[in-house]
Amino acid sequence: MTPPGTGSADLPSAEVTVPGSRATTLSEQVDATLHEVVHAAVEHTGATYGALGVVDDEGTGFERFVVVGMDAAVRERIGRLPVGAGVLGLLLERPAPLRLDDLTRHPQAVGFPPGHPPMHSFLGVPVRVRNAVFGHLYLTVKRGGGPFTAADEAAATALAAAAGMAIANAELVERAEHRRAWAQAGTDIATALLSGADPDTVLRSIGERVAGLASADAAGVLVPSGDEDALTVVVAVGLDEGDVGGVRLPMVDSQLGVAHRTGVPRLVPDAGTATPGGQRAPVLGELTRRFGPTLIIPLGGRPALGTVVAMRLRGREPFEPDTLELAGAFAAQASVALELARSQQRERRLQVQADRDRIARDLHDHVVQRIFATGLALDRISRSLEEDHPEAAARLAERVDELDGTIARIRSSIFELHEADDASPDAVRARIVDVVRSITGGQGLRPDVRLRGDADDLPPVLLPDVVAVVRELVTNVVKHAQATRVTVTVTVDAEVCVVVTDNGVGLPTVGVRSGLTNLADRAERHGGRLTTSAGPSGTQIRWCVPLPRRN
Repeated sequence: MTPPGTGSADLPSAEVTVPGSRATTLSEQVDATLHEVVHAAVEHTGATYGALGVVDDEGTGFERFVVVGMDAAVRERIGRLPVGAGVLGLLLERPAPLRLDDLTRHPQAVGFPPGHPPMHSFLGVPVRVRNAVFGHLYLTVKRGGGPFTAADEAAATALAAAAGMAIANAELVERAEHRRAWAQAGTDIATALLSGADPDTVLRSIGERVAGLASADAAGVLVPSGDEDALTVVVAVGLDEGDVGGVRLPMVDSQLGVAHRTGVPRLVPDAGTATPGGQRAPVLGELTRRFGPTLIIPLGGRPALGTVVAMRLRGREPFEPDTLELAGAFAAQASVALELARSQQRERRLQVQADRDRIARDLHDHVVQRIFATGLALDRISRSLEEDHPEAAARLAERVDELDGTIARIRSSIFELHEADDASPDAVRARIVDVVRSITGGQGLRPDVRLRGDADDLPPVLLPDVVAVVRELVTNVVKHAQATRVTVTVTVDAEVCVVVTDNGVGLPTVGVRSGLTNLADRAERHGGRLTTSAGPSGTQIRWCVPLPRRN
């Protein structure tokens, strides 16, 4: 509505909100209260049109108008939101009741925009919330003609006072609900972590919950990388995760670094702001150029286990100060849960390792020893039959050799049980070398093991496959190639490749090819391939799979 004599700069033309204002954060409770207040005022004073204008933070203009009595077509025809000139400006300057018989004759009236309904009688009263002016209630065009009366003014003033209390209560309800939502989010995260949920899923949930609760346009979860001066983005919400995921952000001369190292949440007016005297890193400038208000929430102590960053687009309102307190409580709860979850994971790993040690010990002390004793007995029988029954002695010798091979494989399995959780470069080389030596030892075959690239990049999930492929390919060389030399090369680059080359007679049997089929299937499961190249001077087999994408 637009009271007469005030012009489009004074009167509301629709239910309008200024983007980036504090009115955009009004809850449904407050919003419903504003509508009820205007409807009640129109009804009790006999007005045709009513509006409630919410003042901005400076008190010099309006953020929002709630209008009653005009349909959408009229409001659209009137035009833009009033800015506080004319008669409406009087109430902004002097927040006291104002009653006029004819608005158009007031000295400060500036007229109506085209298409505006005619208005003459006018009544305006301020609405105070906790002794501060929240807005102004405007009423125009007394039904039945004539001006508004003193009784109408008293009714409007009483309604404005009641509205102030209702709005204050609605804001309290909003804050309480907002606090409850933050607390519930912390509880949900803790429950998920302690119930064994996938950590990556929980981290994404943390980013999404913080973005929603803080009304942020984008959020990210960052964790420490190998470099002590950088954090790596592992979750991105509201951003292209394909472009942002895995990006390492330097902590030097940044608000992010200060918050992460101190473990204290921070509100930052501008996402790209460096620490005093520092300079913003180029990668930070690239990622934050569209964002302004920023909330940084470290998870954990000093330094933090990880850090959550929530950002709003430039031009939007800053985060409310109490958001810092709520986010800090959420972070504390999530941090305790993260620590407990890590403790549980360590305990489970220790239990698994204890079980592996027990199984390895039983295999060595019972299974291997019994097979070894059986092999010795068969070997003695074979030697005793060499003169009288050479064919039977030869068959027994073959069985003894097979038992030796079985013992070698069991010992390799024992080694894997002991070292299953160790994927360091030295451990990777040691495991591959041990497997090759256990198979080629005593076979008259000279092995050469080479490890190229950065073994740090070999994911633990691929290590068992790499070891199994090396074992199978070298075993095939020993059994079928009649070679004197075998070279095993493991390369870790954009992909993981195992290349086994020998100087033997090639790939003669169906049995060997059946084993290679199994290895080819293993490669295909990881999106890779197995290729063979045979020639007169030996065979080369390549097993390659791509590195899994890191989140």
